[in-house]
Amino acid sequence: MGPLFAYSLVPVLSVSLLLCFTAALRGRDAAGLTLYCLATAFWSGSLLLLCVPQAAWLGERFAASGAFSAAAFFHTAQDVSRQRSPRLVVLAYVVATVVTGVGALFPDALYGPLAMKRGPLFWPTMALSVSAAGVPLVLLARSYRKETPERRPLLRSLGIVGALAYSGGLATALLLSAGYALPFGMYLVLASLLVLVHVINAHQPPSERRLLERSLVYSAMAAVLSAGFLFGVLTLMAGSGQPFLAEYRAGAFFLLALAALAFEPLRQGLQEWLGRRLLRGRATGTELVAALAEQETRADQAARLAELGQFSSAVAHEVRNPLGVLAAQLKLLERQGADADTLAGMREQISRAGHFVDELLRYGRPRPLELRRVDVQATVALAYSTARQGLGALAPDVSFELEEGEPLSMEADQSQLSQVFVIVLENALLALGDVVQPRLRVRLSRFDTTLQVWVEDSGPGIPPELLPRLFQPFVTGRRREGPRPGTGLGLAIARGILERHGGTVRASRSESLGGACFTLLMPLKQPAPLSAAAS
Repeated sequence: MGPLFAYSLVPVLSVSLLLCFTAALRGRDAAGLTLYCLATAFWSGSLLLLCVPQAAWLGERFAASGAFSAAAFFHTAQDVSRQRSPRLVVLAYVVATVVTGVGALFPDALYGPLAMKRGPLFWPTMALSVSAAGVPLVLLARSYRKETPERRPLLRSLGIVGALAYSGGLATALLLSAGYALPFGMYLVLASLLVLVHVINAHQPPSERRLLERSLVYSAMAAVLSAGFLFGVLTLMAGSGQPFLAEYRAGAFFLLALAALAFEPLRQGLQEWLGRRLLRGRATGTELVAALAEQETRADQAARLAELGQFSSAVAHEVRNPLGVLAAQLKLLERQGADADTLAGMREQISRAGHFVDELLRYGRPRPLELRRVDVQATVALAYSTARQGLGALAPDVSFELEEGEPLSMEADQSQLSQVFVIVLENALLALGDVVQPRLRVRLSRFDTTLQVWVEDSGPGIPPELLPRLFQPFVTGRRREGPRPGTGLGLAIARGILERHGGTVRASRSESLGGACFTLLMPLKQPAPLSAAAS
């Protein structure tokens, strides 16, 4: 094994361990991603042992452990595409265990010494690997067509990860078994890990992405500083005035930095664990970074809302005054006996313009949050009643289902949270106006620190071309004319309220009812500074 092949393995091992620890300690719903990175690290570590004469025998017996990378990638594809099949995942890991076990007990059956020859089971194993590689890629391709436009880049990136990793792994196996210890395949694996950074970040809730990004950046900076300090200490200990391992020069520093980078998230996690045990009541580094990221987000939103509020107030002032004059002239015309139909049409247009101004002010000048404990089920039930009353005769008779369960409460502004539910439920009721058997369902689930609410209907659904822009201001799927015209501000107002609560909202198609599905994700408790300010 040449040094070039060994050097190509070190970055793969380091980056895969970095991502493994980061996904395990910082990620959510990242079991598949964690296991995939761990399997990749174990496999690359086994290949690295082949380059060490004293440990080459151990590397030979675990060179086939790359089968676990394929199984873990299938696990990851199921997690990200939300098409979970536990039995298939277990089967994939069982097959990987068998292949790895054969390589560990009978390495000659797969390859020769140092994996530089092909054994009798090499080609059948390669055929099995190629077949296994196609399964998750087909799964991602099928899910891609059904997913919302917002999630398609995530699936596309994961597909690129799989294509690069499989190509690199198979190329490495073929080159080694043919007697060529060349690094080209490992470069592809390293490229797949760099793309995987984006996948891990995009797979997290929006509220966690900035924290994860900073964790990776801080890990890289800390690794470089740690490597520089250690390199300096070792240089002084050498006593010769020459850099430690002078024959490698910058390469020695590079290897030290990669070694520090691999375990930096683990070091941070251990430090925080000790801090929580020894310094009770004090915030950890992660908690401080999370609070800082949250405050920066809120500050950015506050600045944008302040500018928008000034604009909205100016527009409202310029529009309301003419509307008042028109309303007064309309009453004068009514006393003079003007045509009733003409007056009714004018009154409807004035009312519509006034409604638009009110919506614009609600969007541009949001009220501060008044936090309290809120009964979520009762708030949803009240919002449904309010939405029906607001629509009046336009509200269809629907089968409304509010899934009962354990009482759920959260810290929120009750009136503004109710306003969110009224907007979403009102849109659903309007969409069900022409449906033969209209159904509307609200489901709630509580997780560790968050509450998730699904609002689903059996209506026609949301046009795919509208989904990417649905929560933007002045975007609406309803006609501007009619008994209940759309202003395009309702969902934008709902999104703004949820974001001020630290939550998110997304729209998709309901798998069970066939219509629209709005998914609301909100924290059960607001950050301490916000709660203190509200009280």
